[in-house]
Amino acid sequence: MLVYFKAENYKSIKAPVVINFEATAIAAHQQTNVLDRGKAKLLKTVLLYGANASGKSNILEAFVTYRGLILTSTTHHSTSPLPVHFFKLNTETVKQPSHFESEFIIKNKRYKYGFKANRKHIESEWLIEVKLTTESPIFLRIAQEFDIDKKKFLNAEGLEKKCNENVLFLSVADQWNVPLAKEIYKWFFDMVTIHGLHDGKFKRHTNELLEKTEYNKLINDLVAHADLGIKSLNVVKFRETQRQHLQERGVLSPGDLDPDNESRVFARHDIYNNEGQITGEESFDMLTHESEGTKKFYNILGAILSSIKTGNLVLIDELDARFHTLLTKAIIGLFNSEIVKSGAQLMAVSHDVSVVDHELLRRDQVYIVEKDNFGATTTVSLAEYKTVRNETPFAKNYLEGKYGGIPFIENLENFLKDGKK
Repeated sequence: MLVYFKAENYKSIKAPVVINFEATAIAAHQQTNVLDRGKAKLLKTVLLYGANASGKSNILEAFVTYRGLILTSTTHHSTSPLPVHFFKLNTETVKQPSHFESEFIIKNKRYKYGFKANRKHIESEWLIEVKLTTESPIFLRIAQEFDIDKKKFLNAEGLEKKCNENVLFLSVADQWNVPLAKEIYKWFFDMVTIHGLHDGKFKRHTNELLEKTEYNKLINDLVAHADLGIKSLNVVKFRETQRQHLQERGVLSPGDLDPDNESRVFARHDIYNNEGQITGEESFDMLTHESEGTKKFYNILGAILSSIKTGNLVLIDELDARFHTLLTKAIIGLFNSEIVKSGAQLMAVSHDVSVVDHELLRRDQVYIVEKDNFGATTTVSLAEYKTVRNETPFAKNYLEGKYGGIPFIENLENFLKDGKK
């Protein structure tokens, strides 16, 4: 489970930005929105709000870059550049490394892992065990100098010699069967990162789950009760000759560019007569007949359900894109639930302020993201505003600019007054 994520000097992020999942002392929704893991009380959901170009997506992208380096840095050859992008609007930060760190809990043990990197090499890297009152280094690295606690990092002896300067030591340790490194690597591997405008690649996973007995009814129930007009779903696999036959019948469009050309999802809809009576069913090809919002909901549903079942972290950029407010709330409700027993967490970017409802979210689950006068991204939790209470009309106050994080847009029609440029 994620405790916090911190990024510094990455794209629009200059000073450290911290997204904290540790619950504050707020009493609201303790039973539903907070994971109680002994002494740790962690939020199940955190949402990021702010104007376009405020840096919300860059925060998630920083996490994706951090995770991506953990998972793939061992594939780098010795001259591979590292995918870090410094804050370019300051004369000093362009000379400094990007900095990433997170704290997390695996098997009831708490760890802090981070690194600083420039385009050419890892400048420093650290893995620390966090206890109630102390922190114990498991390994520390400065450039190519390593200090390793070999009792805590078993099987790591000599691995520093196998670690290139542009490769993370944690990733090398995973490859060489260091037990703790493998646990941490798997925790990062099992996360799901979704972009709400590029969700098609997740459809195959939902298709596979739909063919499994334990998920089929669940997916069908969720889709049927999401008010999408769909009665049920099924996946049809077909050969090329079958595909041509379906195209001739008009069931499939010859121009379909679906990358998953081995199967197709069909949605069953009821047929009614003029008296409103159900007289039959019609199957529609999901790709060509259903709305973009319906397709997105189906595409990401498998990844969300798998993560909830296994208790993993999910990151979603543009969560509410193509969704009605109530459907967005329903997805958040899958995480913030007392009924659904899971350790899953959600970090998402949203623009739909009506989602921020005190009946759904705590104040510490909402972050306002904006840029300062120097073009740098800053964040503040809504819980830090002492004047905000559970009953405060957040959406109204936010749109009035009381918390910041909104765009100041001029009257654009003035630039086209009387049809003149």
